[in-house]
Amino acid sequence: MPPVLDGLSQKLAEKWLSELAVPGLLFVAAAATGVVLGHGSALDRSALFERFGHWATQAGQLPTLGQIGVVAAIVLASVASGAFVRACADGVERIWTGEWPAFARPLADRLTARRLRHWEEIEAEITRLRGASPAHRRGEVLRRDLEERAARRDAIAPAPPARPTFTGDRMAAAETRLRHQYGIDLAACWTRLWVVLPEDVRTELRTSRARFDAGVTGSVWAGCYAALGCLWWPAAVAAVVTGLVAWRRGRGAVTVHAELVESTVDVYLKRLVEELGVDASGDPPDPRLGAALNRVARKAG
Repeated sequence: MPPVLDGLSQKLAEKWLSELAVPGLLFVAAAATGVVLGHGSALDRSALFERFGHWATQAGQLPTLGQIGVVAAIVLASVASGAFVRACADGVERIWTGEWPAFARPLADRLTARRLRHWEEIEAEITRLRGASPAHRRGEVLRRDLEERAARRDAIAPAPPARPTFTGDRMAAAETRLRHQYGIDLAACWTRLWVVLPEDVRTELRTSRARFDAGVTGSVWAGCYAALGCLWWPAAVAAVVTGLVAWRRGRGAVTVHAELVESTVDVYLKRLVEELGVDASGDPPDPRLGAALNRVARKAG
């Protein structure tokens, strides 16, 4: 096999093993444990070892083809579990990002309005404090107070909230801030910007996005363990821990990814302008450049 294909196959195998087989195998093992123990003897290790030992003995008495079939069935169940979670992750990501279906729109609107109201209250306090004291006359206490209020505001969203979730607002805020700064439509221009990025920048962006995807996938696994908790209560504990870890990592990952996207545009937008030969007097952040890039990206002439 050529070296390139060999390396590609190795990476695909590693990804398959880490993202599908291993998590799926853990879930299959937990499900088997739940079937054996149930709620009544949920932590009875002796009963678990006895039953698993009995199964292993029975499997060992099978012919070679039968043993291979047992192993294949376990692997297939593990991969099927992982594939199911990956399939559900796309829909769960839409919940994380606030793109909720029509039947949940009233709830989404109420949550968005509440987030926006809290954001505007803090922003009004910051504006009032800044207006009451010019920058050169602010003491250390006032500056610290302003920083704390700004941190509370940004913990809701860096820009006025437009989504019912933090994740959705953090992604939307990147587009809003870049549109205000440069006048560009990030969705239309991103593919063209991606083409001119150095490979190390692309790798960093892929990595940060993969961390967010892992958080979303972790939340789906948490849901699976929660369902298993109806049969075996320790699985519910695992669901809570997995869900909290996924939530924390997902929020952190989306923050880093959004900042990387903004930084990428800040640093490489001028290169995109040069590569596309956009003719507009001025340099970024001249909004005329953004408008010209949008016309090129949209093929609007």
